[in-house]
Amino acid sequence: MTEQPAEIALPAKELMRARFATIFLFFINGLALSAVTPRLADLQNQLSMSDIAVGAVLSAGAAGGLIFGPFAAVGIRNLGSGKFSMIAVTVMLPLLPFVGLAPTVVALGLVIFAIGAVDSVLDAAQNAHGLEVQRMYQRSIINNMHAFWALGTVVGALIGAITLALDFSLTWTLAGVSILGLLGVVVTFTWVLPRTVSSLDATNLAELNIAEEFTSDHLSTADPSSVAPIGSSKFSVARVSAPMVLVLGALGFLTVLAVTVEDVPQRWSSIYLTDIGLPAGSVGFGVVAFTISLTIGRFLGDFFVNKFGERAVAQVSMAVTAVVLAGALSVGSAAAFIGACIVAGLGVATLFPAAMHAATYVPGISPGSAVTVVSWISRAGFVFAPLLVGIIAQNLGVQWGIGIAVLAALMIIPLARVLRPRARVET
Repeated sequence: MTEQPAEIALPAKELMRARFATIFLFFINGLALSAVTPRLADLQNQLSMSDIAVGAVLSAGAAGGLIFGPFAAVGIRNLGSGKFSMIAVTVMLPLLPFVGLAPTVVALGLVIFAIGAVDSVLDAAQNAHGLEVQRMYQRSIINNMHAFWALGTVVGALIGAITLALDFSLTWTLAGVSILGLLGVVVTFTWVLPRTVSSLDATNLAELNIAEEFTSDHLSTADPSSVAPIGSSKFSVARVSAPMVLVLGALGFLTVLAVTVEDVPQRWSSIYLTDIGLPAGSVGFGVVAFTISLTIGRFLGDFFVNKFGERAVAQVSMAVTAVVLAGALSVGSAAAFIGACIVAGLGVATLFPAAMHAATYVPGISPGSAVTVVSWISRAGFVFAPLLVGIIAQNLGVQWGIGIAVLAALMIIPLARVLRPRARVET
């Protein structure tokens, strides 16, 4: 039996600084990526991209994350989660302005691929560092850190929409975001926990603590991309059985559908609003509306989940989302669609945390391994959904492409049977 090293206590000031550093990482991660989304229609026009090309570019970022996410474990083990997180964000931020500078669709795809790859590594490392800081606090604070990620997405969407309305260059907008982020790195780089502080290695930390958080109904503000596998490929499975595979597969497919409902309206809203004639300076506010409502939904979702159960909340919210979004697309009104984005954001807010919570109860596999499997499957949604929407949009129209989110919401209703009927289970 391997002896665990003794845990090292830090002075309160140093521990507080480590917490602030982690909050900064979550916040700038959410802000940096969401600043691009309101400008997608502008970017499409700038490069004369077809809808299929837009879908392929968006898929490239997810593919980068899918391929490079597992390599985070190497950096965490060798450098420590805190230092590795800072290095990852330092690499990612300077890549942002190249989104606006890319001269061709292929070049843009390569930039987005690189950003997605680094982002997936950053997601894993910052979560690992947040859990290490939480361990030293001896109480849950990781939910608060994810709340700052959600706040960052709102701020980023506002920056993207406002600079678009002011006709400010996308390149200079992203350069400004990059510079502000790098200044934050300079301030907080030395605040992260020393590598010698953690009493668990990266693999054990991922296996024990991530599972514990979901079992405790924490991480309610988490999104699919923020729970990247950070451990090794070793899973704790007592015996592979057909029911276990079916439940994990159903949960994984549910997260793919949830990602579709979450990703499609916000990613394609600026393109759709441009397509139906909204002035170019206003098309970014569909993303803002969705992001704000999603954040509010993740803060308030626990109340409804605790009262009615995760299964009922998912089924009702997806039914409402499907009806409202389909109605808005049929009407073809900008106001109706922005309203539907608000409803969709509120409706999808609890789905990913609910699926992760349900994964911790799958028999025959450890909670940490189940969470890793399901979250990894969910990333397939980020790869395939944009490409599918782009193909449909190119051939039938953007509204039909976005209609994939309606179909996904309807499919979730029966599939939600795999979720927990109650938020908290007495043991």
